[in-house]
Amino acid sequence: MLALAGALSVPAITRAQYASSVVSYTEGSGVATGYDNPNAALGGPTLYNGYQNTDPFNPPYLASDIVGIGTGGSLTLQFNTPIENNPGNPFGLDFIIFGHAGFNITNGNYSGGGITDGTLFTGGTSDVRVSVSADGTTFYTLNPALTPQVDGLFPTDASGNPFLPVTPTLTAADFAGQDLAGIRALYDGSAGGAGFSLAWAIDSNGQSVSLSSVDYVRLDVLSDGTPAYIDAMSVVVPEPATWALALTGTGLFFLRRRVC
Repeated sequence: MLALAGALSVPAITRAQYASSVVSYTEGSGVATGYDNPNAALGGPTLYNGYQNTDPFNPPYLASDIVGIGTGGSLTLQFNTPIENNPGNPFGLDFIIFGHAGFNITNGNYSGGGITDGTLFTGGTSDVRVSVSADGTTFYTLNPALTPQVDGLFPTDASGNPFLPVTPTLTAADFAGQDLAGIRALYDGSAGGAGFSLAWAIDSNGQSVSLSSVDYVRLDVLSDGTPAYIDAMSVVVPEPATWALALTGTGLFFLRRRVC
């Protein structure tokens, strides 16, 4: 029966994916030299930053890990499998953007015992418009009043699940006084990143647009300031426990019918 449940829950796992190709990239102004390879945003978030495993105190920083988007710049990525508008996803979020933000250590302990005040030492300052599209031609902006800061909260943690968003109700103040274990407890199994919902899509008149799924995500940096640096994008996947429970019940039902 366990084998049956495992086999039937595979679709929940195989939906897990990242951005697969770069459609277009314009660097914009202010990007650090060398951080202009858009392919750095493909695949999963950086697990090792060239110094140690990535965690909220030690974010990705190498040019091979992240790509910069400066003022006037943009990045459009495509997904092989559509990002679905699924209200049943955790917190109603459909995809996650990972940047290079990291928490400040305020107790002076940089050897594994760091404590933060919730502020960031990098990332989180750019004004970024996030748009989505089903066909790569017509893009709809995600309502800026609802979208989180790209390349801000929540810094990446390689030990977490990159397809599970952090609860969006958390703020920088919630992390004040936390060490790495405390941050991970607040992340509740997530690898961090900023979560976005297709339900936030609006047209040029500011009216809500109903999108069942999209294949493209575009980021445009609109104002002067520190460029946004992007590491990866992932699709939110419903927790497999929910699928396993439902499908196990289905398997039991058919097994009983067969025995009878």
